[in-house]
Amino acid sequence: MGAFVLLAVGLAQGGRTPARLTGALFCMAAAAHTLTQSPAAFAILGAAAAPVWMLSVMGAGLFWAFATELFGDNRRPGFGRLLPAMALLLIGGLATLAPPPIARWLWLIHNLAGATLLLHVLVVIWTGWRGDLVEARRRLRGPLLAAAALYALAVVGVQSAELFSRPADQLSMLAAVSLLLLSIAGGAVFLRAEPQLFGPAADRNGARQIDPRDQPLLARLREALGGQELWREEGLTIRALAARLGTPEHHLRRLINEGLGYRNFAAFVNERRIAAAKLALADPAKARASVATIAYDVGFGSLGPFNRAFREATGQTPTEWRRAAQVDWSIPDAD
Repeated sequence: MGAFVLLAVGLAQGGRTPARLTGALFCMAAAAHTLTQSPAAFAILGAAAAPVWMLSVMGAGLFWAFATELFGDNRRPGFGRLLPAMALLLIGGLATLAPPPIARWLWLIHNLAGATLLLHVLVVIWTGWRGDLVEARRRLRGPLLAAAALYALAVVGVQSAELFSRPADQLSMLAAVSLLLLSIAGGAVFLRAEPQLFGPAADRNGARQIDPRDQPLLARLREALGGQELWREEGLTIRALAARLGTPEHHLRRLINEGLGYRNFAAFVNERRIAAAKLALADPAKARASVATIAYDVGFGSLGPFNRAFREATGQTPTEWRRAAQVDWSIPDAD
């Protein structure tokens, strides 16, 4: 409990970014959940028992919010990411008011919903690992999030087993061990590497001066993306780009992250794709081209990711952007 509370304070003091705030809330939820497992300690809380219980019930949702903020590099605050935690709180509240037979099933739904959120976190971690340009965060993905997922899934298993049978002592020990590993890993990683972990998705102002030894690589990179427009290739990865440039992958990662100020490869490539898409959508000559055609032409493999990336970058859907651009089009007179 003490380790998590101190970690929450450390995260909250570093700034008010969504990742820091959700991280602090999750750490407090982990401490609160530990406290609720001790009936004697929980009983002496008095009026403070209610907020402690609420944090405990929202734990899986807060962990999901924290992980998606930390690894998502979102350009805008994602307050909607707290909705799953609020939904878990609602289900927990209904369960405390319902008759025991109904409450048992409501708690099972609560546990399964939490497990689903945790599985989604694992998918996010796995799919984003290759394109992550922040070395400290790449190292964090495996051990810290594995410990957190192990702890949370063990808690779900313990609570679900206790709904229909006797307490699951072996799973309780697994949860305790994984909680200890999580608190130690969190303190070691977060408090040592905060600036690298919690920076903005693309920070050109905060980028360091490029090493003169990297200037030839930078020139080749600009030619590949500017002259050759390799970003139009569907499914382009940093490994493939590094191979095309004839450089080790970790050198290219360092250049794009520390030299150019990008935190993930998708943001680096999609910035060029979205810029080209905006020009195409505003071009009267391409007025009859579908949005999907433009999306494929600039390198997106499907319409869904293109729409999400475009909306995140501009605040509008591609169709809304095209409609606004049409206002400025002029039709010449027949004469």
